[in-house]
Amino acid sequence: MPRGTSVRHPLAGLTRDFHKIGPLEGPVEPWMSAELDQHAAQVCEGIVSGGAELTADTLGTYLHGFLDGCLERGWDSEDADYDWETLRILAICRLAKDRGFVR
Repeated sequence: MPRGTSVRHPLAGLTRDFHKIGPLEGPVEPWMSAELDQHAAQVCEGIVSGGAELTADTLGTYLHGFLDGCLERGWDSEDADYDWETLRILAICRLAKDRGFVR
């Protein structure tokens, strides 16, 4: 079986969904590339600074908590363009793909 997360894993579903609104593979505009890199670095730092390894499970847990916080604040992905929350989620999805956690 190829390395990667099951299609039922939250990272897989969200990565598939967010690929529709943002570039997760290939070249992107320089401003977006810088934003995604910065968000990904902050996510990685947040996970490993607590003593955890960056894995599909820890990234999925981070994503789940982040989305819960967004929804509690009333954020709606359908109303957003490339706002801070959308860029953070795209960065998490791109990080999951880059690390081979999702196919």
